[in-house]
Amino acid sequence: MRRRPVLKGIGGAVAGTALAGCMGYFSSSGNSAELWHDFTDSEKETFDSHLKSFNEETDHSLDASSVSNLQKQLETALPAGDGPMGFVWAHDWIGTQHENGTLYDASDSIGVDIGSTYSEAAANAVQWKGNVYGLPYAAETVTLMYNKDMVETPPETIPEMVEIMQEYNGDGQYGIGVPGDTYHLSAYLQGFGGVLYDEESDTLGVDDDSVVEGLKLIKESIYKYSPSDLNKSANLAVFEDENAPFVITGPWNLGGFRDKGLNVGVAPLPKPEGGEPTPLTGVKMWYLTSRLENADESVRDAVIKWAEWYTTNKDVVETNAQKHAMIPVLSEVVDSGNLGADVDAFSKSVAMGMPMPASKKMDAVWDPVQSALDVVLGSSGDPQKQLEKAAEKIRSSWE
Repeated sequence: MRRRPVLKGIGGAVAGTALAGCMGYFSSSGNSAELWHDFTDSEKETFDSHLKSFNEETDHSLDASSVSNLQKQLETALPAGDGPMGFVWAHDWIGTQHENGTLYDASDSIGVDIGSTYSEAAANAVQWKGNVYGLPYAAETVTLMYNKDMVETPPETIPEMVEIMQEYNGDGQYGIGVPGDTYHLSAYLQGFGGVLYDEESDTLGVDDDSVVEGLKLIKESIYKYSPSDLNKSANLAVFEDENAPFVITGPWNLGGFRDKGLNVGVAPLPKPEGGEPTPLTGVKMWYLTSRLENADESVRDAVIKWAEWYTTNKDVVETNAQKHAMIPVLSEVVDSGNLGADVDAFSKSVAMGMPMPASKKMDAVWDPVQSALDVVLGSSGDPQKQLEKAAEKIRSSWE
């Protein structure tokens, strides 16, 4: 859940609806078919049009709320039997939510054949311990975006990118903006063959020499040219204000950049010498929550039909791809070969990457690694020493 710790919004309140209306959505009543999401403004506009179409086509009346700090709201609401019937998040929370008992197994309710409808990776991502906990609608990861008015041809390697960053760095400008969190930096932390946590073998690799090498690369060849502030907002701002030619971020920010008038290009992540970027990747899905267990049959049917409609409607999937570079996982669209340049670039970075571990053990990895990044990038700490300290803390928490 902490892969994007400050991705969208701040604060802990439900946004986008009047307070009086929102309070009803926290009720444990089985009659409120409420969906939660944390889409950006640009994504929300498209989503609202999709939801309106669904309600009109099906005679259902689903409501949705844009929720800031979605993680904290869900952690509070769902265990108490409150909150949404369905929500948007990447697949990596499925193991934790399974153990917490806050998801609804729709194995006997879903009306689509998951294996043939979606890509193999997406079909696998929405299942856990033999249960189906939602349906997938897109893949995601971070990649390189560049200002076409500043960079004619995007770099294919880190040395090529460094050359361009050096041209712009200084006098209030920077070479790049990249949020200094584990998720955004995972491509290069794992860029020399290391893996932060291997779910299949249950092996922690945070303190492996290869991961140490990746952090050294980030420190010496990337963060040297970025704002000293590691926060997301500062790093996105230098790109938005055209004070940096590059930014590393995900498709959720592309529409917003273009709405601000930026001439943005999307490219695969540049390769380090002797390595290969290996970003953590996610499958975005509509989760079905345990509130459906006691919901009225009409409500349960509406929420499940929504998940089916949203994830299998070709127009929805193609619109999301064209407007927001959401990487399709619907097989008939994936196989069409008409994804467009933006989605193609993101797809290449996804192909380089590895799925975020969905095991609850991964929850213990995010914060210690983040602490190591804060010290190494924020105050010139030693990469090996800090990653060894992080690994020790993770192993201790597992015990």
